Amino acid sequence: MPKIPQNTIDRIRDQADIVDIISQEVKLKRKGVNYFGVCPFHDEKTPSFSVSPSKQIYHCFGCGNGGNVFTFLMEFQKLNFYEAVKSLADRYNVIVDTTQKDSSSSEYSFLYDLHEKATMLYQNNLFSDSGEKPMQYLHSRNLNKETIKKFRIGFAIKSWNNLYKKIKTDGSENDLMKSGLLIRSDKGIFDRFRSRIMFPIFHQSGKVIAFGGRDFEDNDAAKYLNSPETALYQKSNTLYGLHVTKEDIRRSGFVILVEGYMDLLQLYQAGIKSVVSISGTSLTRNHANMLSKLVNKVILLYDGDSAGGNAAVRAGFIIYQAGMEAHVVQPPDNLDPDDWLLKSGSDEIQLAIDHPREFLDFHIDLHNATELKGTDRRDYLHDILSNMNEIQDTIIKNELIKDVSERFKIKEIELLEIINSKKIYKNEQVLIKNTHNIEFTSKVHRAELELIKILIHSNIEERKELKKLIRVDMFSHRLLIKIMSKIIEDEVKETSKLIEYFPDKIERELLSKLLIDDKNSSSSEQIVIDCLRTLKSVPLKNRINRLRDIIQSKELSGQNPSEELKEIMRLQNKLSGDIE
Repeated sequence: MPKIPQNTIDRIRDQADIVDIISQEVKLKRKGVNYFGVCPFHDEKTPSFSVSPSKQIYHCFGCGNGGNVFTFLMEFQKLNFYEAVKSLADRYNVIVDTTQKDSSSSEYSFLYDLHEKATMLYQNNLFSDSGEKPMQYLHSRNLNKETIKKFRIGFAIKSWNNLYKKIKTDGSENDLMKSGLLIRSDKGIFDRFRSRIMFPIFHQSGKVIAFGGRDFEDNDAAKYLNSPETALYQKSNTLYGLHVTKEDIRRSGFVILVEGYMDLLQLYQAGIKSVVSISGTSLTRNHANMLSKLVNKVILLYDGDSAGGNAAVRAGFIIYQAGMEAHVVQPPDNLDPDDWLLKSGSDEIQLAIDHPREFLDFHIDLHNATELKGTDRRDYLHDILSNMNEIQDTIIKNELIKDVSERFKIKEIELLEIINSKKIYKNEQVLIKNTHNIEFTSKVHRAELELIKILIHSNIEERKELKKLIRVDMFSHRLLIKIMSKIIEDEVKETSKLIEYFPDKIERELLSKLLIDDKNSSSSEQIVIDCLRTLKSVPLKNRINRLRDIIQSKELSGQNPSEELKEIMRLQNKLSGDIE
């Protein structure tokens, strides 16, 4: 892999604006000197993800993830360091002069390469003689070549090893199996996808991370087969088509959410481009959080049958709980959006999208709820109120409760009493545990940590004075020694550059937390004195312990340990007084 010169990396980091880069993926709001948003790396309701424009770093106080502009792209887009730097270089028009070669390759890069090769193979299959019939099928579904090429649709021929032969020399069998593109049995390794029209699934960066395959003339029991979850692909974090439609969604101010690949492709081709698909799974809170960073309004356009209606109901509450508002468009005659478009044309669908139904109206009508009596009516109300109670936005929640009050002619206070009496609370907080936490349990390590905090947040003049007092050899904690070496010996001044010396994720998360916290300097002088006293006491205590061992040995052999006893008294007096 090419190696980028350090001065080029420094120039790219200096030119990049971390708030600008992160705000493309996370909705940020300024609070004081920093920006805050909902963390893209774990599921949360209260924003704990902080971005510092002055320090050009980020840190999540919920899950601990942190770093600089490069590490954000590496974590969010699953890039290696070179790819992250190159991506920013392209964005800020910095010419990258690569000189040396580095033979190392990350697992992510390896998997990305395999998926790219698979995509090209499937595309070539589709546009060859073997793909004539599947291509006719796609055309019969009204997909044109432009759409097919844009979304890189392909075809896996009816072969056990068409792909395996292509990639078998790219890595070990175990590494190839990590891609999810192959299956292993007693008889050997075979292609997972055979005789299927292939829909590549993309990361937001535009890289292929998985596939959805539609059975074609093989009469497989599974009409659609998706890639298993891998290091690249997690269903709950992936929305099909978002890499193409994201900017259209931002501009329109709303998103149309559909269930299938063909639904999205047909709508997009028809000019209805503010659309994404969940494809192969139910809507998750992670999906909703991704959309909430782009828009405040979601239009659910699910299948027109009862299953689609029930799925829309479940999705609607998740959308509200993520801070957005939900609306519904339901295809007629049990059609799915794809068939509806083919049957009635885009104008009818566009009209329905322009005038979607309120989610609550759809919910009530789907269950014929206003006609329910007795316990059925009670159970329905308790269920819908339970879901409403999970909505964090008080204004949205109160509006929905008011609407229920009007539709069912029940006083709002009585509905609130139902919520309170049933105590419908679900603790969805996730305690994020890190089994590899770096701990500072001893008094000495805590003192070292305090000195690091003060050094990190000191200005140039303060740091010069502190360097006269604090030395690296005073420290014993492995990570703090590394940080001290970079701050004191290597003279690293830029906060965001310091991050790059710590590729280990756990170390980087701790460092980002130290960097983003603003240290109160009002008592720094006394803290330095106290911490230095603690650190300087360590060699004295160690010397005392060694002398005690010598005394014990002399006493056992009948020797006089008076000199050692005097030395211990001197050292103890030094400990009890000021240590110079």
